[in-house]
Amino acid sequence: MTTPGDGQGSAARALTGPILNITLINLVFFSGYLFFFPTLPFFIDELGGRESEIGLLIGISSLTSLACRPFVGYFVDRNGRKPVLVIGLFIFIINCLLHNFATSPAAVLPLRLLTGASLAAVITAATTFIADMAPPDKRGSALSYFALSNAVGFAIGPALGGFIINSSIFDGFDSALTGRFDWLSGAQTGDFNFTTMFLVAALIGLIGMIMAMLLPESRPDSTPKPGRPGIRDLVAREAAIPGLVNFAVAFSFAGMVTFMPLFARDIGLENPGNLFIAYAAFVILMRFTVGPFIDRFSRATVIAPSIVVLIATMLVVVIADSVFMLFVAASLWGIGAGVFQPSMMAYAVDRSRPETRGRAMSTFTMGMDLGISIGSLSLGLVVEAAGFQPAYSMAAIVIAAGLALFLWSWFRQPGPAAAPSTAA
Repeated sequence: MTTPGDGQGSAARALTGPILNITLINLVFFSGYLFFFPTLPFFIDELGGRESEIGLLIGISSLTSLACRPFVGYFVDRNGRKPVLVIGLFIFIINCLLHNFATSPAAVLPLRLLTGASLAAVITAATTFIADMAPPDKRGSALSYFALSNAVGFAIGPALGGFIINSSIFDGFDSALTGRFDWLSGAQTGDFNFTTMFLVAALIGLIGMIMAMLLPESRPDSTPKPGRPGIRDLVAREAAIPGLVNFAVAFSFAGMVTFMPLFARDIGLENPGNLFIAYAAFVILMRFTVGPFIDRFSRATVIAPSIVVLIATMLVVVIADSVFMLFVAASLWGIGAGVFQPSMMAYAVDRSRPETRGRAMSTFTMGMDLGISIGSLSLGLVVEAAGFQPAYSMAAIVIAAGLALFLWSWFRQPGPAAAPSTAA
């Protein structure tokens, strides 16, 4: 059995050619997708959108992704991983280009729906592919490296998107396009280089689609295809517990992303973005190093402590009265999240069967969508009514409930959680 000390051998076995390729595709897609996170509010504002419209249009893609995931999971199981992945990337490319035609906030709404559909297709197909290809005894390592691509994309995409729309380097190119074709969106967005950004994002999506077309299909030929879907066939019951625990953690994630900048400002931190730098640094560090531990020890031995760290994060925020305490919380948050996501995904894969793996991955990732959506709304109401500390106390309680559910499942039915990963 591999030990944590033989990292090079573990990486070599976990990062096979197909796994490395799908990890790079995921990095490429997320980098392009995250162009829109810091830039789209400015785009909608330049088109005349109000703050309420900006919030609605930003959030609607998550709800669309949530609605699409069960159907995407079914088609991944029925038609294969590769076709769904290629179609999802193609939708993303077309969506980026269509942004150039938007001249009002209302025109952005269907584009955000397409964004959610492409996200559901790419993420479900990619995670199912990695689940198929990862060796059982290296599943934790493979999924850690795969999840690392999300963290790196989070570091690259927003920064690059913001640079493109604001940099004078692209002024001439953007002006030439919008001056020649005055129907392009850049003509209505002041000095921002949005036309250039949309084209670059589409090019990044095209690179990802070409890479996806070169992948082999990972769905086993012997796996039976699902029949005509009923409601029960769209959700994998074996992934329900991992999905619910994922929901509990995502609930707290909504609180950290949505309200931490405001709370940090009240504490006295001038640039709350530095907290996210600390968070990202620890996420990347943990995902570089935690894979062999996930594979060496039982899933529960790794998952339970990571959830405890996330609970501790919320409690530190509750008692925080200084900038230093906020950085402690952000660091703990990165450590917990960096370990939790790949290990819980490995647990979900352990519990799934090849013929239902696409639906299992969609069920698992639905927990994230639901947690962020419900968490943002619920915690926002608590912040408005009672303040930040009660909101983060509520988040700690929700994560603790997720931990209790996981431990109940572990002790009730010992299996992939309690056994060494090689036996899963």
